[in-house]
Amino acid sequence: MKFAWQIADGMSYLSSKSIIHRDLAARNVLVGQKETCKVTDFGMARDVQKENIYERKTKGRLPVKWTAYEALMYGKYTTKSDVKMFSILSRACRIKCLCLQSPNIYLFDLSFCRWSYGVLLYEIFTIGGSPYPRMDGRKIANLLQEGYRMPKPQHVDEELYQIMMKCWKNDPDARPTFTELKNQLKDMETLHKVRIFFNMKVSFHVRPTNLGLAN
Repeated sequence: MKFAWQIADGMSYLSSKSIIHRDLAARNVLVGQKETCKVTDFGMARDVQKENIYERKTKGRLPVKWTAYEALMYGKYTTKSDVKMFSILSRACRIKCLCLQSPNIYLFDLSFCRWSYGVLLYEIFTIGGSPYPRMDGRKIANLLQEGYRMPKPQHVDEELYQIMMKCWKNDPDARPTFTELKNQLKDMETLHKVRIFFNMKVSFHVRPTNLGLAN
């Protein structure tokens, strides 16, 4: 959970500077001293400070499994799209991503990143699992258009899965901001620590009779 909210915090800063990362994934996050996460690899990043939108007229290749719905369907990129990549990143630190030949023109604005964040979350909480396993890029695009989303991974809390699902909403404006994601995940981490402390305290005060040790 600590990694998740730290990455959201870093992406919140990039969004505040109107920068679209466009390749948010586990493979592009480094863990340093004191378990501090750092977002790296800005080779695909774009500064959209003036209009919050970026138009690309050259052909390129896309990391399809981390690419937002609107980018695959319409060639539109925003920082909210990076949110989707974040929720897949939670699932795979060693993924071979499938790429498709991109359209001639892309529009980039500040909602692309949020979809990607949801994918990143999927990577994190499946301990490096592969998003959309055994699916090729073209099939993924068609399934997303039909409303398909990755199912809840085993052992993932329902509340956390609902955060992923919010990151994967078709409407970029309906996705949570990185600040909202950071705060919610940080609150979940705090609650988890409180529960662990409470359980330890209760266990410490258990009477011997409850353990079947009384005479």
